Amino acid sequence: MAIEVVSEYLNTATVRIIAYVYNDSDALTDPTGITIEIWNPAGTRQLLDDPNYPIAMTQTATGIYEYYYHKGSGVNAMTSGRWRFTVTVVDGAGASAIYSTGSGSFKVR
Repeated sequence: MAIEVVSEYLNTATVRIIAYVYNDSDALTDPTGITIEIWNPAGTRQLLDDPNYPIAMTQTATGIYEYYYHKGSGVNAMTSGRWRFTVTVVDGAGASAIYSTGSGSFKVR
């Protein structure tokens, strides 16, 4: 049985999303690429104004990547509810590339 960890944030907060990438030997490793996509509670994909969408995550150490999401305040604040995200890891290039996808969510109040 999977255990769900839900993080809850205020609608003006900055959300930190962390991804850990492991190889077949369970050691942290660096992939060819890693990107993130974020959806609001209505199911609308966010960050579409970035020309490099989906967004690349930032490496903090071998196999550890993060992304900070902040929408603003007032009318620009995040909508209350459960937000979700998908992280896609690419290892290799071309026809031999291997894609792995993980997902998660966070709650905004």
